[in-house]
Amino acid sequence: MTGIERFLRASSWSIALKFAFLGPAVFLLAVGGIDLMAVNRSQDRLQTIADGAAVAGAEALDPASDAAAARMRAAAFVTAEMLQWPDAPAYEAKYEIVDRAGRRALRVVLRGHRPSFLANMLPPGGWHLVGDANATSA
Repeated sequence: MTGIERFLRASSWSIALKFAFLGPAVFLLAVGGIDLMAVNRSQDRLQTIADGAAVAGAEALDPASDAAAARMRAAAFVTAEMLQWPDAPAYEAKYEIVDRAGRRALRVVLRGHRPSFLANMLPPGGWHLVGDANATSA
């Protein structure tokens, strides 16, 4: 018999005392799992927004332009998407023109921050999310 089985079967322990030991652990596991699912969804959505912004901005890239139009178009896409996202994480966006195999590409990097469960204690400082995408014009 394992230690947990002995603990649960011990007749000298009252139900309340068993719950006092096991209740908080079960609660933390359940809420922690829910928090991890929310973080995963936030990361996926931030990456999707970065992908869309890179594609939208890359459509405005052309060899003769100064690339300001591509950056502005990507920034407008990100702003519009973040406004539609309820409880969106705080974010910083970076838009840059990079060289990909001799072609100009727009790189969009979104860095987000989401508070974590238990007042940012797990993990300390909250969750840090990154969406990074590149796109070239067709």
